[in-house]
Amino acid sequence: MLKLFKKVFGTKYDRDVKAYQPIIDEINDNFENYQSLSNDDLRNKSIEFRARIAEHLKGIDEDIDGLNKEVEAETDMNAKEELYKEIDEAKKERDKHLENILKEILPEAFAVVKETCRRFSTNSEV
Repeated sequence: MLKLFKKVFGTKYDRDVKAYQPIIDEINDNFENYQSLSNDDLRNKSIEFRARIAEHLKGIDEDIDGLNKEVEAETDMNAKEELYKEIDEAKKERDKHLENILKEILPEAFAVVKETCRRFSTNSEV
């Protein structure tokens, strides 16, 4: 019975491979492209990633900053409490946006690390 179940649905390993294979393919494509980058260009990829993350979160960060300024100016405690709830919700939303952009950048970042490791492992001038 177990063998039939595995044949129909596959093993956990098979399902994992199927789920991760597109990401692995994207990492390998980026890895091949990054081999032609100079060391400085490869190093600057981290700065590029940070800038992309900041740009992606720019709007929601501005909203949170605006809410924080409203809290500082507010004197009514009930109104402050409502603003704090809005800030908490905005921070949860920011976390979702952050997770999305990190997932988007993941294959590129992994390829940068992979290429950096390759260069260190083949570098005879340690």
